[in-house]
Amino acid sequence: MKKSLLIIQALLCIGFLYAQDPEIILSIDPVSADIGELITITVKSNVQGELEIDNLPSSFVQGYDVMSGMEQEMDYNTGKVITYYYISQTGAIGKKGKYTIGPAFVKKGNKTYPSNTIVVNIGEKTEVSTANVTADQLKEPAFGTIQTNKTSIYEGEAIVVFAKIYSHFEPTHLEGYRSYEIPGTIDKKELGNVNRIIVDREYFKNMQFYTFDYDKNVIFPSGTGQFKISPYSMKLNQNRKGYQFKSNYAIITIKPLPNDPPSDFIGAVGNFTIEQEIEQIDLNQGDVFKILIRIIGSGNLQNITEPSPTLPKGFIIYGDPEVKEDYIYNSHGTEGQISYKYNIQVNKSGVTKLPPTTVSFFDPKKEKYVTVATATSEIKVKEDKNYIASIEDEEVQELNAEDFMRKSEVVEDDSSFFGSVGFWTGVSTPILASFLFLFLAKKREESADEIEQKGIVKKKSKQVATSMVSLESQISGANDNEFYSQVEKSLKTALEVKIPAGESMSKKEFFSKLSQKVKEETINKAKNIFEKCDQFRYGFPSDEGSKQAILEELKTVLEELKE
Repeated sequence: MKKSLLIIQALLCIGFLYAQDPEIILSIDPVSADIGELITITVKSNVQGELEIDNLPSSFVQGYDVMSGMEQEMDYNTGKVITYYYISQTGAIGKKGKYTIGPAFVKKGNKTYPSNTIVVNIGEKTEVSTANVTADQLKEPAFGTIQTNKTSIYEGEAIVVFAKIYSHFEPTHLEGYRSYEIPGTIDKKELGNVNRIIVDREYFKNMQFYTFDYDKNVIFPSGTGQFKISPYSMKLNQNRKGYQFKSNYAIITIKPLPNDPPSDFIGAVGNFTIEQEIEQIDLNQGDVFKILIRIIGSGNLQNITEPSPTLPKGFIIYGDPEVKEDYIYNSHGTEGQISYKYNIQVNKSGVTKLPPTTVSFFDPKKEKYVTVATATSEIKVKEDKNYIASIEDEEVQELNAEDFMRKSEVVEDDSSFFGSVGFWTGVSTPILASFLFLFLAKKREESADEIEQKGIVKKKSKQVATSMVSLESQISGANDNEFYSQVEKSLKTALEVKIPAGESMSKKEFFSKLSQKVKEETINKAKNIFEKCDQFRYGFPSDEGSKQAILEELKTVLEELKE
């Protein structure tokens, strides 16, 4: 079905600039939303003409928010400035499903130029809870509440939190916004286009208000217990007049996961499945083949640990797996998949069935651990006598070396056995063995803790490194909120490495504990970065220079944290 969205006539009035190639770009934000949740469809073009968008769902309802304009970009390959014109329209889709929207077509004369297509996932409408509103607040010019999709969650489970503002006057803009906070170190991701405010009319408590949602995030809180989401504050303006207010707070309860999780629990909380692929099933003995394991689903996918393939005797894993992440953040948490590609060497010939690989996750809806498994696979390995001979040679060499180490000279002695070297050896050996056993047991326990901690540090370091690459590419971008939020997230993640995992604490307690392990000068630099991020996000405008400067400050702190 082809459904016309908008027609561009006067808007795209210049046509081709410097005879550049025609370019039509379709974008949709967000690409994952709930039923009735607003999305923004934008078409960007350097071609004049009439615009149509194909494959808009029949349940799509256009909103009233329309934006249009022009922007210029430098083509660094040619040194020419290209002028683009854009137009965007809000709307909502009324039915759950997966929709391929587009392409958009711009018709100029007898020619039609198509754009790309976009896949949009629409899920069930998220129910939200609102904090109690007092009679006095209803009389104020404006007030705010904190809304969440859940009031009680399990550790590791995602929760959607956002600010909802009610006003008796029609607002034109806001300033000085200070966001809500949840105590402890948290993983927080923005949902939707935070830079666009869409005001609506709504009845609440039998009164009509101007309302809008703001600062919507999906959050993965750490720790367990009852937590208070601190109020946000802002100044809401109508042209030159403004009203300052602070919102209500909200309470959430974070429940611990049940004790004694399965041995194959990968830290996943949500709903997941597992798939396995083998790239080659006909092999020669000694060959290395690849096993691909995918974890698919929604929840805290970004925080899972890698699964362990179940392999029979004679199969050896070489090195760490190649990891590929493909997921998005939405009201369900993190949705998508992570793929792990393992290199496996096979030393056993014949037809072998690879047993299913299993992983366990915690399902918050069922409130229990669930185990899923891959299908059984079969591979055929051709015997290689040369490979067997080389393995046997290695074993013989190892055995000869052991025999050589065990050789000792036997000296016959007619003296009494009591008090001899043999006697004391026999008496002391059990005692020494006992001490050695206790020592090794203690070392194993310490090693397990060290391995777990190293795993956490490795994961967080990887997250920071990935984030820094992304920040470099965002310096010239227009989304300041996303850039400074990611700076804050990167710095928090780097600082968390210094604090034991699993602890929940306020920001004051966090910096207090941090001071025991990090220089005061470094902590002050980190606090300064957090303050600047807040200023640029909610107060002062920024440019590429200020973004580059704060990124350099972040790099300095990260280097100091490694010392």
